Amino acid sequence: MILTEKKPANIEQYHTQVWEQYHATKDINIRNKIIEEYSYLVKIIALKMRGIYQQYGDVEDIVNEGIIALMDAIEKFDISKNTKFETYASIRIKGSIIDYVRKQDWVPRKVKSDYKLIKEAEDILNNKLGRPPRDDEIAGYLKMDMNEYNKIISNASGSTMLSFEELIEEANFSEFGIRGHHQQPENEIELKELRKILVESVSKLNEKEKLIISLYYKEELKLKEIAQILEISNSRVSQIHTAALQKLEKSVQSYLNSDKHMR
Repeated sequence: MILTEKKPANIEQYHTQVWEQYHATKDINIRNKIIEEYSYLVKIIALKMRGIYQQYGDVEDIVNEGIIALMDAIEKFDISKNTKFETYASIRIKGSIIDYVRKQDWVPRKVKSDYKLIKEAEDILNNKLGRPPRDDEIAGYLKMDMNEYNKIISNASGSTMLSFEELIEEANFSEFGIRGHHQQPENEIELKELRKILVESVSKLNEKEKLIISLYYKEELKLKEIAQILEISNSRVSQIHTAALQKLEKSVQSYLNSDKHMR
């Protein structure tokens, strides 16, 4: 409980009264109790998203970012929208973690330049051989060993992992990098509509894009494994993967900018 040790008869009514009291008084003690009650969300999300920030900060750094986001969510939460605070706060907390990672230069300049060399080599060899080159042929052309080549591909594909993190599971669109000037989904109705838009957008991808999205996120195969299944290079899989994400992001942004969304 937030303000008393005695268990109330109607906990939902009690929470409503607490939120109304806080927004009417801005009492710091009430706010601190709310933070204490919901701080578990920050810890759960920080641990769940560890894979996308472990190169840029430890759990303590992320928890600190999450607590700040939780405080901001408390200030901006509108109880009249009939949204669960847990849902609203979770979106804000995840968004703050994404922002933190992006500020740490998620895709280092060297990763971009190395991957550009691979794509250029692939185009040259494709024209020269009259077919898509194998990964070992691209690596040989660039005088790289396969370990170095695979590391570059892995690092480059990691830049798109962030965009799709947990998207299939929850469709929380703050993780699409769609922030800034766009409003965040703050109620269940809009979240459901955004999930619908995502499903429709995925259905419009070409067959190879849909297959790679499915194999990568649903079946959790590695790029190298997908490349072997499709008999194309790791580099090509990464390119198709990135193109698919860009299409999905464009569709969602189009919806968020539409009159329908603003009504």
